[in-house]
Amino acid sequence: MRKVIVNFSGGKDSTAAILETLKRYPKDEITLCYQDTGAEYLETEGHVQKIATQLELPLIILKRDEDFWGMAKRRKFFPTPGVRWCTSYLKRDLLNKWITRNFRGTDTELILVTGIRGEESRARSRLHEWEEPKNVHIVQSVSRVWYPCIDKKEVEVKEQVIAEGLELHPCYEFARRCGCWCCIFAPVGEVREYAERNPELYGRACLLEDEIKNKWKHRLGFNDLMKQLKLFDNSLIKPEQDTY
Repeated sequence: MRKVIVNFSGGKDSTAAILETLKRYPKDEITLCYQDTGAEYLETEGHVQKIATQLELPLIILKRDEDFWGMAKRRKFFPTPGVRWCTSYLKRDLLNKWITRNFRGTDTELILVTGIRGEESRARSRLHEWEEPKNVHIVQSVSRVWYPCIDKKEVEVKEQVIAEGLELHPCYEFARRCGCWCCIFAPVGEVREYAERNPELYGRACLLEDEIKNKWKHRLGFNDLMKQLKLFDNSLIKPEQDTY
């Protein structure tokens, strides 16, 4: 028996990864899995559900009882480039536990698919199209990890998604990547744009920052986004390099 799990964020890369998976494996072996941190774009859950419906594929949505904001409040600090508890606890560990619970001890050949591309970072450029689970911090219940988009360029994946008649996530109107709206690696201008579009969401983030007395970024807080609009832009504060 074989099962193919596609790690689906709703972004262009993971959507292209689904399309590549459909070329290689039958539909009845494929399941999409979306991990909701609680800090995703508000449109993301509806978008992943829409894509899953259009492609006629089952979708699993995983959420922790304590989301991004709850963990930040309890820990009293936001994720940093060196301590990325958002990725480790709210995505990777959550996925690993679901895989272990559902497939450990079975005879299933389990393939995990993700849309990582090599041009995104130096660390990702070192990955091969096929990896052993131990090399990428995935539980041993997984047989192999497949990166079908590892050698693709950004423009290629966008064109592939559009050519299949699928919509891109609405965040691409102003952002290059799809993930948490307040990701520490996101350019400041993109986060500010979404904050301006969703003032209530932004206001709650500012209140939490005041409560835990910790800035969202080392040199910049949520509260600074609007106050220092002219001082902080993408040319002055560059996103930290993704080191995953």
